[in-house]
Amino acid sequence: MKVREETVGEITLVHAEGRLDFGAAAGFQREIEATLAGSGPKPAAVIIECTGLDYVSSAGLRALLQAARSAQRARISFALCALKPSVREVFELSGFNRLIAVHPDRAAALAHASRGSSPHSKHVAVSADAAQLPALTRFLQEFWAAAGLPAAQSHAFELALEEVFMNVVMHGSPAGTVPRVEVSLGLSDGGGVTMTVEDDGPEFDPLSLPAPDVTSGVHERRIGGYGVFLLRQMMDAVSYQRVGGRNRLSMGKRVAP
Repeated sequence: MKVREETVGEITLVHAEGRLDFGAAAGFQREIEATLAGSGPKPAAVIIECTGLDYVSSAGLRALLQAARSAQRARISFALCALKPSVREVFELSGFNRLIAVHPDRAAALAHASRGSSPHSKHVAVSADAAQLPALTRFLQEFWAAAGLPAAQSHAFELALEEVFMNVVMHGSPAGTVPRVEVSLGLSDGGGVTMTVEDDGPEFDPLSLPAPDVTSGVHERRIGGYGVFLLRQMMDAVSYQRVGGRNRLSMGKRVAP
């Protein structure tokens, strides 16, 4: 197997050619780990370009999973692109296409990574596991600090992120499945912050839930249902779409300077 690196701005493209099988997996993983932990400037993203990748076995999948975990720990975006049909089939059958971002071609991967490397736009993907909530909160706080936004204004977004993510964890994960959750944050020139949370779980529109009766007494008050109510009250706009087999909840708020 051959591995060749190419640098495009702050993005490192790793061209993989040949067979990622048991014999090649360990060496491939060492190559990727060295790229992620290089002595030079840390890349904003590492993309595995798979145009020349002819074969992937379970050993190859393990190497890619370890590389994705290392990238996540280093806060480096990690993705694959241009998978051949036979390799794509292995990814889809194993569910790895829900664990690692896969783009149709080089151009799409670079465009996505470039958006994610901007201080005004950040993206992260995690499994729908409650243990990932602290990492998502740190992701939001780091975006907030990098954008120079007032710390006191982050509360609404922290609350919304927790409510939406934990709804997916507790109610959007059918037995035997762990959905993939993607969170995107963006800052407009006018000072508006937009947060989008996507998951590939069963279709569900949280905005269809009835609002709780906040005027009822302690014995009549229904338990639960306040998360979506709170985020709708605290955000300027909230919308839901089902796009490409994924739930997409978008919310935005003007942040005072």
